[in-house]
Amino acid sequence: MSILPTSCKSFKHMRQPPNNTSLTTAERKQQHISVCANENVETGDNFTGFSDVALLPCTLPELNWSDIDVRMRFLQHQFNAPLMIAGMTFGIEEGDKINRRLATCAASAGIPMGIGSQRVALEDQQPQKYRDLKRNNPTLYLIANLGSSHLQRDRCLQAVEMVEADALAIHLNILQELVQAGGNRNFAGTLQNLATVALDFPVPIIVKEVGSGIDVQTAKRLHACGVAAIDVGGKGGTAWGWVEGLCAEERARVATTFRDWGIPTAFNTLVVRQALPTAELIATGGIRTGLDIAKALALGANCGGVGLPLLRAALVSTAAVAAVIETYIEELKMAMLATGSRTLDQLPQALCYKHPYYDEFQRLLRKGAHIAQADNC
Repeated sequence: MSILPTSCKSFKHMRQPPNNTSLTTAERKQQHISVCANENVETGDNFTGFSDVALLPCTLPELNWSDIDVRMRFLQHQFNAPLMIAGMTFGIEEGDKINRRLATCAASAGIPMGIGSQRVALEDQQPQKYRDLKRNNPTLYLIANLGSSHLQRDRCLQAVEMVEADALAIHLNILQELVQAGGNRNFAGTLQNLATVALDFPVPIIVKEVGSGIDVQTAKRLHACGVAAIDVGGKGGTAWGWVEGLCAEERARVATTFRDWGIPTAFNTLVVRQALPTAELIATGGIRTGLDIAKALALGANCGGVGLPLLRAALVSTAAVAAVIETYIEELKMAMLATGSRTLDQLPQALCYKHPYYDEFQRLLRKGAHIAQADNC
């Protein structure tokens, strides 16, 4: 079995006919899982920006593997690694199975976990059944989730109480809504609603994008209105507008047009960090290796969020999820030891553009250093 499953054939996916707008939210969620399991749902170019940066190797790091400390302090909580399970699904039977497997592994690994939108679950007449995630895994740091179009304080409190969450994520998915058949077209007043909810809210609020990134001005406004953390949710991983196009034939044209829309995750992480030096920052969007996480941390993220690889693993087994998490952490530790970084906050010192010594190489070539060396031979 592959450690990083590329697809899972447990679902038979069929593109929906043009009356896709008649689907219930639960049916649409089921369809999303099917498409993500079996189709290429990522951006067409897979460009996250991480290929434009590198980490400088330290040839003799004078460190032992046991010296490497990947513990992370985030939202006033200590975690064993700077890895977050991104919220993906919730409120349907198949999604519950996925989340149970993810929760078991997140609690065991000591990392935070998000769940998908709770819109469907909030309409359920038996909300108590959703508390098992936390009660079966008492040490789990769980992040509730609602869309920005459902920003009422009472609703947000219900979402947190439903799963006994430690934090609440509010997801922004403008492009997905625009591509989705029958999706939301009204985003006016979102910031004011968010500020109202965030005021004295009992748990930290995270605002996250889902694949298009968060521009700097919006990030500043979110930070100013009391948001505890920002997840850039940049371009390069799952393209949710494209997913909607795979779900509905009549939306295929616009989904194709905007498949590569957004701010690459690496670029987004750096510019938001420079604009908000003290903000808690999550880099999600195309994080596919522990080396990607190391680069994201070097660019200024507090942690990296992973979605699609863990979703596909969770469709296989709990053991498959554990293997993916272990691989990410191992690769992160390898990057740290190989750069001489004992702790996470030392990684920025190893960051370089394009390739190690790229700038020095160009500078020396311009100065004709290679010619001077040849003359001395």
